[in-house]
Amino acid sequence: MLDYSALEALGAIIRTGSFDRAAATLGVTAAAISQRIRGLEERHGARLVLRGTPCTATAEGARLIRHLEEVRMLEQALSPDVTALPTVRIVVNADSLETWFIH
Repeated sequence: MLDYSALEALGAIIRTGSFDRAAATLGVTAAAISQRIRGLEERHGARLVLRGTPCTATAEGARLIRHLEEVRMLEQALSPDVTALPTVRIVVNADSLETWFIH
């Protein structure tokens, strides 16, 4: 499964050109951005960002950014349909919540 917060960080780095500006855009620290990218690079076994001024994406990094953009477009297309769905509220005890329900 992809870590979408890490993909958001990757996209922000490439859009803004730096880890610091990406951190400011996302409202997190530059260290948090670095950790997300390091983890993403470790999971993919490839370098995703060429660190420089400005930072640029590697081929693999660009592919992941395209995937993120495609997911965003799909979610936007789905959004009107999802908001039209009724909300169903249920009550469960804590044990069942931890065992059987995603929250």
